[in-house]
Amino acid sequence: MSAPEMLFWQRLRDEVAAWVGSFAGIAGVAILDLTSGEEIGVNADELFPTASVIKIHILTQLLLRADRGEIDLAQRIRIEPDEIVLGSGVLAYLSGPVELTLLDLAILMIIVSDNTATNICLRLAGLHETNQMLDALDLRQTRLRRKMMDVLAAVQEQENVSTPHELLRMMALLRQGQPSPWAAAQALEILRKPKPSTLTEALPEGTRFANKPGYVDGARCDVGIVELTRRPYILAIMSKYALGSAGAHAAALVEMTRTVHRSFMALDKSNQVGRFVY
Repeated sequence: MSAPEMLFWQRLRDEVAAWVGSFAGIAGVAILDLTSGEEIGVNADELFPTASVIKIHILTQLLLRADRGEIDLAQRIRIEPDEIVLGSGVLAYLSGPVELTLLDLAILMIIVSDNTATNICLRLAGLHETNQMLDALDLRQTRLRRKMMDVLAAVQEQENVSTPHELLRMMALLRQGQPSPWAAAQALEILRKPKPSTLTEALPEGTRFANKPGYVDGARCDVGIVELTRRPYILAIMSKYALGSAGAHAAALVEMTRTVHRSFMALDKSNQVGRFVY
């Protein structure tokens, strides 16, 4: 990274720290510049609820099992009434019977964060096996402890958790082809599918990115790879103990995401001394 870029990078670091300091609650941010390898982290090792972002890890373990030939993504699965879970998603609100492929359930888990689909995917991926995969990837702060929407488990402190740094690291590992090249490529393809999210609202239309958001009462997060042509980056943003309205909480994360993206857009179109060249 050139000296002018380092100065610009420090400016972004200061902006992130100021935003975290002013957030109405507790927030953490981790950013990785995939061109230079430079990182920014503010409260990046703080533990936060993952909400639906943990579905990235379930998806990855499910695809890893498919890659090993242990499950068949083309298998058609009938959704039984006792498997229906309310909350986010669509399956709980359809008139049955409903039968979908396992791959379609995995896609619904990501694009509409369907909780019924998630629990079926989790059953086939395996909760313990997913945590074993996380250990193998050295993501030891990220823990899957409960299915969706087990409120009692959350009350009993069995929350699904991670840190901004480990969410960033998970996306970086997928980009590197881990835990297997096929599973990683399939996971990123699904994560690129359009969905409501902080990144979707914050980034200009036409921006290519792979991400998964999450939200539970008091906590909101999003992690994604933003695939700029010359300056791709990974952003993980997490929050908890949020004060104020849900709308203000969501708007604050969008504001921070836009700030980060504005800086990377400037780097993406600049030469090494800071002149915009396209």
